[in-house]
Amino acid sequence: MNEHSEHRQDLELARRALQGERDAWRRLYEESCQPLFNLLCYQTGDRETAKDLLQETYLTALRRLDSYRGDGPLQGWLRAIALRKSLDWRRGWARKLRRLDPLTESGAVAPAAPEPRLAGETAAIQAALDGLPPRQRAVLLLRELEELSFREIADTLGCREPTARVHYHRARERMRRRLGESGAGSLADEPGGLRP
Repeated sequence: MNEHSEHRQDLELARRALQGERDAWRRLYEESCQPLFNLLCYQTGDRETAKDLLQETYLTALRRLDSYRGDGPLQGWLRAIALRKSLDWRRGWARKLRRLDPLTESGAVAPAAPEPRLAGETAAIQAALDGLPPRQRAVLLLRELEELSFREIADTLGCREPTARVHYHRARERMRRRLGESGAGSLADEPGGLRP
């Protein structure tokens, strides 16, 4: 099946879902739930937060499904929504931490506990991922975990393909340096080496 045919099928599935067909929504959910959940887990480092963001992703998709034009895969459209949700979540946490920072310096509030980590995820990899700028982190995860092409990544993030490549290579270099410093450097030496 060619790409154009798949996009037509995605557009038809979206149209059916908009008309309220339960089977269409069920198919859309079943095909996208696990990949989106995995992406959100890696973006947040927390399964419960990922579940919340996944729910928000589907609510947004439900409200905005009429904006899907079929220019790319429906999965990519949903992935872009999920990424925006995770980036908004990270920005919200950053704002909260900045507001708390003066309190921790004065001793009024104890420092926040570290984020819960995914089961089986090493602290070194999670720390290195946490240290990446949001765009680099998103590109790295989409390339390594979702195995998307740079064209698909660019479409998902709304940037040009060369920009996606630059973000990816910079993210890999940062991961290589950070994991090398922690003694886990061999994980970042090969493409796919960051996958758990």
